[in-house]
Amino acid sequence: MNEETKTLVEANASRAGIYRVLSSLFFKELTDEQLDHIKELDFSAFEGMDPLFAEGCGDIAAYLAKKNTATRSLLACDYSGAILGAGYHDERRATPFESVFTSSRGLLMQEARDDVYKTMLRAHLEVNDSLHIPEDHLSFIFEYLAVMTDRCNEALEADNLTEALENLEHQQQFHREHLLNWIDVYCDTLADCAETGFYVGVSKMTRSFVHLDEELLQDLIDAVAQEAGEEDLS
Repeated sequence: MNEETKTLVEANASRAGIYRVLSSLFFKELTDEQLDHIKELDFSAFEGMDPLFAEGCGDIAAYLAKKNTATRSLLACDYSGAILGAGYHDERRATPFESVFTSSRGLLMQEARDDVYKTMLRAHLEVNDSLHIPEDHLSFIFEYLAVMTDRCNEALEADNLTEALENLEHQQQFHREHLLNWIDVYCDTLADCAETGFYVGVSKMTRSFVHLDEELLQDLIDAVAQEAGEEDLS
């Protein structure tokens, strides 16, 4: 593996890592172990790319710096109210489903879910049926991109630049159709609903990284296409 490919693999590994962190933040209430892990994470490589990402990381770090025996319960309550919408019936909450934010009536299991479901099936991926959670949940969308990124790295490490390029172009399309189209309004809603600085920080970090990855994906596509072209000429 040459230095150019190694750099691409490292960039992808960082992307997949961030997506998996984001996936865990939205999947369910966080455990003490997860909070301790998040507290130790180093996001410095991305903080320098966007002030909003740094601000979100700062909000999260400031909240966790004061972690005590009540922290997990407070965050669980905030997650329940802001993200699960528990106890709220008329007021809009940050329920993390694409269908809720993109369908005309704001309902679950709409066109977005069907499209994500079909996309995952084509990739031979399925959400565990026992979870009883629609596939267009934000956690699953983030995890899907992380898995696709892992597969891209497998192609790069095997020197299959054509497969890697097709993978990245698919990621770019999926990212545009199932993240960029609703992430801003979703993060606005989460920031309005959240009662803790932690989840306000999560809204900032999420919005920032989704937009950063639009640029990162294009850079990766350009780099792989250039490397493939140079390989054809050699």
